[in-house]
Amino acid sequence: MSKIKELEELLKTALGGDIEKSIEFHKKYNNVWNPFDDGFTEMLHACMYDTKCTGSAGLGWDNLDKGESKYSSRVQSRNCKDCGSKVMFFIDTCQTCGSKDLKLPKDSRWGISSESHLKYYESLKGYRLALLEPIEDNANCREFVLRSWFIETKNPYLTAYAKTQFNSTKSNHINFMPLGKDFYHSSPCLHLKASIGEWGVDIEYFNTENKTSEEIPKKFLTDMTINEIMSAKKMGKERGIVVRK
Repeated sequence: MSKIKELEELLKTALGGDIEKSIEFHKKYNNVWNPFDDGFTEMLHACMYDTKCTGSAGLGWDNLDKGESKYSSRVQSRNCKDCGSKVMFFIDTCQTCGSKDLKLPKDSRWGISSESHLKYYESLKGYRLALLEPIEDNANCREFVLRSWFIETKNPYLTAYAKTQFNSTKSNHINFMPLGKDFYHSSPCLHLKASIGEWGVDIEYFNTENKTSEEIPKKFLTDMTINEIMSAKKMGKERGIVVRK
């Protein structure tokens, strides 16, 4: 079996075969639809990079080759502007007050431990960052894109960020926003892009040897140095702990 075929089969298995039926059950109980999770992402990356998972449940390396896997989904619950309730992505009416004035936050993030980044700087292979997105902000959307990027541990920007975060008084944890300024300045290289829908899974791009980083959008371009950017940062709150054996 080719690697692309194996990846397609792996993703189809996680999706469970009938996306619409799965979504309908989640709609019935106003529960977040998330066919993938951190554990699956470790397996996805093990498949992509020809390695194995470690079965560590967050207490060791995610993969045997010492790659760190992260997952984020933007198929998020909406916020009701009237009563503040959470409404799952595929429902267009608040289940609490009936309002249709809903907002999709797009604030899911990858959590990176600055302490672990600095402690395992020489041995950590890099970060494998997976992101699931709907193709449109619409409750009737049934098409999604899953992408995975690789960022080297020794990337100068990310390492400066880790040092700044670690030395801050607020938290040791980097709240790394997908497709944000810090993401693009950390030289992410796309390794996987898959289209997902009721029709199945299509791997549009797969190349774990790609070393060409994503182009930085114009809105994130700056004349500031890395040190100047870090000096202007406001450090975020803690979102999780990474432990290594």
